[in-house]
Amino acid sequence: MTTASAGAANISPLPLPLPAGTARPLAAMHGACFPDDPWDEAALRRILALSGVFGFLGWREDEPAGFVLARDLGGEIEILSLGVMPAGRRRGIGATLLAIVVAEGARRGARSVVLEVAAENGPARRLYAAGGFAQVGRRPRYYRYADRVVDGLILRRATADNAAEPAT
Repeated sequence: MTTASAGAANISPLPLPLPAGTARPLAAMHGACFPDDPWDEAALRRILALSGVFGFLGWREDEPAGFVLARDLGGEIEILSLGVMPAGRRRGIGATLLAIVVAEGARRGARSVVLEVAAENGPARRLYAAGGFAQVGRRPRYYRYADRVVDGLILRRATADNAAEPAT
């Protein structure tokens, strides 16, 4: 698997299966990144038990700064979640995590990478657009928060090895 650095952050593969005691801090990090959509430890363990799941962690010094979880669907990679801790945002960590998943998808022979994002999440949409993702679908009223319902946008991009080929 690929490793890289973004500024002062180092990116490393997420060890799977998770070592004992790792699921709770990762679930807490997801909750810090997404307070409207927290995952508990049990939900995270179910996600990580899916076939084809892989991930990367971003570190600034000795502190976790971000993560990405993805799933190899055979020919396509699905990003399940990408989050950067509030203190580490706008420092290239999210862009690097995104690029590493695309590169890993190419390495695995996937033709494309797909994800969904809440229509109202402007910062994430800008990150994904800068990473070459384009909208290919919409899920009306997909995200259900305590105080609102938001459409989900389905975004896709070709992997680096297949950039000239349209993602279908």
